[in-house]
Amino acid sequence: MTLVLELPDSWERLLGLDKADAADRARQMLVTESYREGRLSRGQAAEMLGLGFHEAEAFFKRHGAEQQPTWEEMEVSGEKLRAALQA
Repeated sequence: MTLVLELPDSWERLLGLDKADAADRARQMLVTESYREGRLSRGQAAEMLGLGFHEAEAFFKRHGAEQQPTWEEMEVSGEKLRAALQA
């Protein structure tokens, strides 16, 4: 898919964009936001960004893209913890 995004020249400075890396930055922002929204797994997002596991961890932390666990994930974790404590 090809996506054309037109931005006013005044935004270049405000967004800190360099014409040479604007497409890469836009791609990173799209993938990061999709990961943050839970549309992509960490592995999928890392693959799309061309990053290994540790690189992806650092990238998402640097960009504040921490996914919060869902209520269901927290319930499962709680059940596993209770089971482990009872064993």
